Amino acid sequence: MPSYEYICRQCDAPYEVRLSMSAYAAGEGATCPACGSTKVERRFTAVGVMTGSRTGGTCAAPSCGGGSGFT
Repeated sequence: MPSYEYICRQCDAPYEVRLSMSAYAAGEGATCPACGSTKVERRFTAVGVMTGSRTGGTCAAPSCGGGSGFT
């Protein structure tokens, strides 16, 4: 289930909620738990993404000791 981060525009309190995508689409989670305001703004944060295999994989990126990444 994804986490969504918000900040309240009424009291400036940041908060995070875990919602299903359908619950998010329905507007759930858009109420500040600190003051009850619905004047909230969703914050966008970076997420870590890992691709490939941790073992036995190959990496062509320069950071892995591979080539330029272009063939």
